[in-house]
Amino acid sequence: MQDNEYNTLGTAAKQILSSTPYTTLVVDINYMPGFEPSASTLNELSIFLNTYLHKPGGITIRKNVVTSAGKDRITLDDLVKLERAHRATYTYGSTITVHILLSDAAFTEEDVFATSYWNTSFCLFGKTIAEHSGGAGQVSRQRLVSTLLQHEFGHLLGLVDQGSPMLEEHRDDDNGAHCSNPSCLMFYGIETNAAAATNTPVLDAACRADLKANGG
Repeated sequence: MQDNEYNTLGTAAKQILSSTPYTTLVVDINYMPGFEPSASTLNELSIFLNTYLHKPGGITIRKNVVTSAGKDRITLDDLVKLERAHRATYTYGSTITVHILLSDAAFTEEDVFATSYWNTSFCLFGKTIAEHSGGAGQVSRQRLVSTLLQHEFGHLLGLVDQGSPMLEEHRDDDNGAHCSNPSCLMFYGIETNAAAATNTPVLDAACRADLKANGG
């Protein structure tokens, strides 16, 4: 079944958060060579999801290597083609699925680390991540990837005010669908803030309240 996928970002927020109508979540991570997510990163993502989602049937995270993008930069159209080529599972029965691509390319726009483009899909741009992590004075790649995975998942969950309505005003109107709190995981420049943080940033109280009110 593909009717639940390929829809506007945020439209599946409540379905991902709550136990109705889907009691189980499967997260499929397709990564390109050189960009396999670490065990620590996957563990952090699992903790994040189990903290904020209500899935009594459980949450499963799977990873699978796929072929290289074959180019230095990819477009949104390329992402669509890559997902249709590599996505193996779709929402079915009582299970909702999310597809994540860790590409070995950069986006066509400069300095874009990740993008959520459908209601159950997002991509991390490995080339850009590699250029901004792991070096002297830079955040570790593990920290940056963990931060980006959780941040983009926040967009699928409807934060901020794009599927999970705000209980109080905290949207950064200049940077749409991001939190105005610079310490929050959903802050617009969180990939920059991650370099100075001791741990992966977390959701602030306002974002947490929005998720809880929408079924999490």
